[in-house]
Amino acid sequence: MKENEIVDQISQLEHSPQEQINELLKVIHFDSEIVDDCEAMRFLLLGRGYLITGKSDLAISFLNRALTYFGNHYDKLAMFYCYSNIGISYREEKQYDLALRALNKCYNLAFDLDDFSYTIQTLVHIASVYSSLDNIHKAIELLDKALEYRDKLKNNKILGDLYNNYAFVLLGISEYERALEFFFLAYEVYESIYGTSFSTNGLIVIGNIGETYAMKGEYDQAMVYLKQALESAIAQNIRFVEMDCHKNLALTYEAKAMYKEALEHQKCYSFLREQVNDAQSKEAIDHLKQKLEDETKKSEEEIHILKNVELKNKTIELEKTLKNLSNIGKIGQKLTSSMDLEQIYEILRHSISNLMKVDLFGIALYIPEDDIVSFKYFEEGGLKLPLKEVDVNDTVSLAAYCIKNQTDVFIRDFVNESDYYYPQGYYMGLGNNKEQKTQSIIYTRLVSENRCIGVLTVQNYKVDAYTDSDFEVIKALATYVAIAISNAQKKNIIIEKANELEFLSYNDPLTGLLNRRSFNQRINSLINNPIFMPLGLMIGDMNYLKHINDRFGHICGDQYLIAISEVLKTHAGNSPVYRLGGDEFAIIVVNTKEEEMRRLEKKIKETCHETVLTAGSLSISLGFHIANQTSEKSEDLFSRAESAMYQEKKNYQRKEQIRIK
Repeated sequence: MKENEIVDQISQLEHSPQEQINELLKVIHFDSEIVDDCEAMRFLLLGRGYLITGKSDLAISFLNRALTYFGNHYDKLAMFYCYSNIGISYREEKQYDLALRALNKCYNLAFDLDDFSYTIQTLVHIASVYSSLDNIHKAIELLDKALEYRDKLKNNKILGDLYNNYAFVLLGISEYERALEFFFLAYEVYESIYGTSFSTNGLIVIGNIGETYAMKGEYDQAMVYLKQALESAIAQNIRFVEMDCHKNLALTYEAKAMYKEALEHQKCYSFLREQVNDAQSKEAIDHLKQKLEDETKKSEEEIHILKNVELKNKTIELEKTLKNLSNIGKIGQKLTSSMDLEQIYEILRHSISNLMKVDLFGIALYIPEDDIVSFKYFEEGGLKLPLKEVDVNDTVSLAAYCIKNQTDVFIRDFVNESDYYYPQGYYMGLGNNKEQKTQSIIYTRLVSENRCIGVLTVQNYKVDAYTDSDFEVIKALATYVAIAISNAQKKNIIIEKANELEFLSYNDPLTGLLNRRSFNQRINSLINNPIFMPLGLMIGDMNYLKHINDRFGHICGDQYLIAISEVLKTHAGNSPVYRLGGDEFAIIVVNTKEEEMRRLEKKIKETCHETVLTAGSLSISLGFHIANQTSEKSEDLFSRAESAMYQEKKNYQRKEQIRIK
């Protein structure tokens, strides 16, 4: 095919990928062989469209069909585009060896095409694979090589891709300023090609700019670009960009302690994730429906003629799989609607037991900061077992194996397959049953936001208890479980932060005492209530704290404030103690007498005198006043207690001056 035809059609796809996919699905003949260039190009465009919209697994299938046709006709240009998109799709699927193999073939074709734009394009894609493998040095080496050819480019869009990928690699090594420079260069290129109506590439760059500002801590700037990308993504129905924007806006608002807005964007993100997963499940169901119909037709004919029992079993298995996958969406809705971890575990346990026979069932969460896998729910034969923790580097645990190797595990016959996972011959079983060991084992990772947060396992004592269909059902279910657990964890974090803010609004962060706001509310509520009369208020002010701070430093001063607080709390008993600010404290005592207040004052001073720290013993000036009737105002009570304290402070300072002389 001619270069301008391919480039024009792919360019149109970039503007409205989902609309183009819908149109292509109407005209493509999936069951028949590709007979001409036009039909092959449709498969190439459909594969590219699915790749752009985040469905790389579907993209590979259609791109390979197009490649077969173009390879047979030795159309180098079309082959180049097929290999290029196949390589990117394998990269998205984390099959990096296959990605590099496809892109290396692409690189060889680029030289045959004798156009530097194709060479640069391939170098950019290969660099992205090495970046995904955390080989940043190799990625930058390839991108620098591509930059050497940029003046020879015919296609400006590829220059935009080069800048965008270089910026993305720089993010991986926290070079945020340089990354922003390249992102803005990429944006200028895309704008010069597509104008102000953003293409998919342009939207990705705008979102990347916003995310970079967020990583730098410049949250206001981040929100400007993230909101701009979100608005355009919604208008163009580009779901994966919309999801990323909601996720990053949630994190940005959370960093700014704007938890209401953070929660709204987190809800939008979770809702979109659920929709995408539902759509993927529907595609899988529709695919299996078609297979079921085809197999049923064949089965009926062959059963009628040959009484083929094997085909009957295959049909039954397909019907079972279809039924189970249909139930996954309903189960997923229950899971993702819950924000409670224990409820999530219970829904999952009940749901799996209805789908298949399970002798042992468990959920473990990965805690990366401690490098452990912690089983949060674990039962055998319907009985809950003691929870356990496993080191992620443990070589005798299948849970650790899954997370360490980033793979799911399906074992049909453990006795015959165990050597592959445990070459040393020793393994750690999960169950307590001494007479029977599990033989059929499924472990699936729980992946949320491209991060493994744990594993789900179902096991059976019998060999070949689970089929490939069961494995697919558990993997589909694991997607919902990961979203549900991730949402519950985020909710808990937000609640903890809200509680922390609530605590800080009424408490002093240094001493843990109640603060002035709490004091004002309490004193005003007590002063008007006769049942609390007589009401005593003691005001305290530390002596020589400024001297301690100036000579020994504020850390030492803080130790004295904390020590004074402990003394006050110890002797105040059930009466609340407040830090009003700086070195000023207060104690409110209800139903008290002057003798009780003087005893309290004496005990506090004696204990302070006996408590010696770096700069000497504790010392505090105290004064109190007792309100005997509700007609007295809280301001007057405070003023009189404070005056008594200041008089005490003057006496103390006078004695100190005499002692020094």
